[in-house]
Amino acid sequence: MPLLEGRRALVTGAAQGLGLSTARCFLAEGASVVMADIQADKVAAACERINVDGRASHLTVDTTSVASVDAMVAEAARRLGGVDILVNVAGGSGTEILDRIEDMRDDIWRRVIDINLHGTFHCCRAAAPWLRKSPYGRVINFSSSSLRGVKGKSSVAARHAYAAAKAGIHGLSNQLACDLGEDGVSVAVILPAFILTEAGARVNQVFYSLSEEARASMLARLPEPPRGPDDIGWTVTFIASDHGAGLNGTGIRLSGPIAGPSLKLVREPDTPLGTLAHVEAA
Repeated sequence: MPLLEGRRALVTGAAQGLGLSTARCFLAEGASVVMADIQADKVAAACERINVDGRASHLTVDTTSVASVDAMVAEAARRLGGVDILVNVAGGSGTEILDRIEDMRDDIWRRVIDINLHGTFHCCRAAAPWLRKSPYGRVINFSSSSLRGVKGKSSVAARHAYAAAKAGIHGLSNQLACDLGEDGVSVAVILPAFILTEAGARVNQVFYSLSEEARASMLARLPEPPRGPDDIGWTVTFIASDHGAGLNGTGIRLSGPIAGPSLKLVREPDTPLGTLAHVEAA
C-alpha cells in the first residue's frame, strides 16, 4: 500500500525545487496535493506536468501576506475536504550576495525574514485548526544547516538574515511540537545541507555566479557532495507517513544516498536545538 494513500497535503513553494519534488513524491505515494506558490504561471505548469490522475491542483499564494495565506488554506481545505499534512517549503536567501554584516541592508534583512520565518508562521497558524481535526496531522517545516552559520563563499546569499530566519523556524517548530502534539499533530523540521535543484532556481543562480575557485572551495568544505531535490522529497514523504508518527519535535538530517521512500530513522543525541535524527536508505 502506498505510504500516503488517501492523505490530503498542502505544499508551499511547490513551483520548483524542493517543494515540487515533495509534491511529486507525495503523489507517487497516494496523497492528494494542493501545490501553492507565489509564481502563478510556474506552479500551474508544474502541476500540469505531474498531475497524472487528477489528485493535484494549484493555488497562488504570497506567504508574507496574512490575507493571502488564510485564503489559500481555506481553499485548499475546501478542495481536499480537510488538511492532513502541511509542508512549508517557501523561502530562500535571495540572489544578492552579502557576506559582510556591514553590507546587509534593512530591506533585504526584512524580506528574507518575512518570506522564511513569517511565511512559515502564517501558514502554520492558518492550517492549525484543520490539522487538529485530522486523525493524522503532520507539519513539516524547512529550516537549514545554515542556522549554524556558513564559512567562506556560499550559495547562501543574505547569510545573516537567512541564518536568523532558519533558526527561528526551528524554534517555532519546537514550540509547535509542544502545543500541537497535545492534539495528536506531529511537527518535524528538516535541516537540509547544500541542495542543487533545477537550472534557473535561485540557489543554482547564486552558486554559479561564484567564481570557479569559490565554487571549488565551497564544495571542498562540504561533508558530502550536493544533493538533489528528490533526496528531500522522499525524506519528507517518509516523515509524513506513519513512520513519522513518533517524530514530534524532531529535527531531521539526511545521510547517505536516498533514492526512494524505503528509508530508516536513526536517533541522535539531543542538542541545544532539541531532538535530532537522520534518515538514510533502509
